[in-house]
Parts: sequence; structure tokens; C-alpha cells
Amino acid sequence: MRKRKFLNYILTGLVVMFFFIALQGIGNDSVSVVEGTDHIEADNAVTEKAKPASNSKTIKKLDHERVVSLTSQFMNLIVQETNESYKVLHYNSKNQLLKAFTKVSSKEVATKYIDYYFNEKPDGLYLKPTETPPWFHEEEDYDMIRKNDNTVEVTQTNTTELYGTRTINITFTFHNKWKITGITFD
Repeated sequence: MRKRKFLNYILTGLVVMFFFIALQGIGNDSVSVVEGTDHIEADNAVTEKAKPASNSKTIKKLDHERVVSLTSQFMNLIVQETNESYKVLHYNSKNQLLKAFTKVSSKEVATKYIDYYFNEKPDGLYLKPTETPPWFHEEEDYDMIRKNDNTVEVTQTNTTELYGTRTINITFTFHNKWKITGITFD
């Protein structure tokens, strides 16, 4: 009698374990997070598939902290410390400033902003007295859309007194590290 109860416990345990494993498999097939992305697969409706990395370097996830860091660094380079004549204190030329910008953005994006906001004169670099562009607000909601394995677009609509309601689209691309590679406004 004792052996029979013991075998019943073992069989019951095996049956429960079998159903548990089967249920885990069903759960993983119906809803799962696609590894390496912020997207979800539901049944056969796949938002995005992650591809295995083709090289040994792995792409770091673009998270909120990195978006805030890169957009803040970019804006801090536009809003330079100047003297009363708007002469930039920490950079003497557009080339020096471009080097600093290319740590957080592509050369193409940086050049557009440098040419618009700065004048280079024989005695140094000057900030043009004007308003800053509409920009990313870290406390506001935004959408993060993965375009491909190494490109993410951040889209945010915000309202300011100066610009009204504007939508900013900032493209981030990963080439050894994340950088801002595109900025557009709607």
C-alpha cells in the first residue's frame, strides 16, 4: 500500500511537471518580447524580429537615459558659454566645435547646426544671438521606433510658448556607439 501511494505521488508530480512545461511552451508562442527590441510578438503578428549579430560586437539598447544624455549633450554644445560679445569661451573655431559635436552626432547633423548658430571670425568663434531650436523634453512622452538593427527614431510632440506645438524626430544610429544622425521637425 505504501509503495502504491509513493508511485501515485511520483506519477502525479510527473503529470503536473509535464503540463507545466507544456504551458510554458504555449505561453512563449503566443506572446513574447523580441529579444534586443522593445517590441512584442502576439501570435503570428510580429512587430519586429531581432536578427542575430553578424559580428562580435553587440549593439547596446538605446534606452531613455542614453536618449536624454545624447540630446542634452547636443543642446549643451549649441548653448555655449560666451562673453558679453557672444564670443564662445571654450572653442576657438568651427572645427574644434565640430570635433566635440561628432562625439554625440554625425558630422552632417553637427555641421548644419554649427553653420546656423555660429560665426567664425579671425579672433574666434561667436554664437549668433538667436533662440534655440525646438528640442527634446526628457519629461515628456515620446515614441521610440526601431527602423532596423542599428537605427532608432525618437518622435516627440511638445508645446512651447515660442514654437507652439511641434513634433521633433531624432534619428539615432549605432556605429560602435549611439549617435544622433538625423533631426527633423514637423
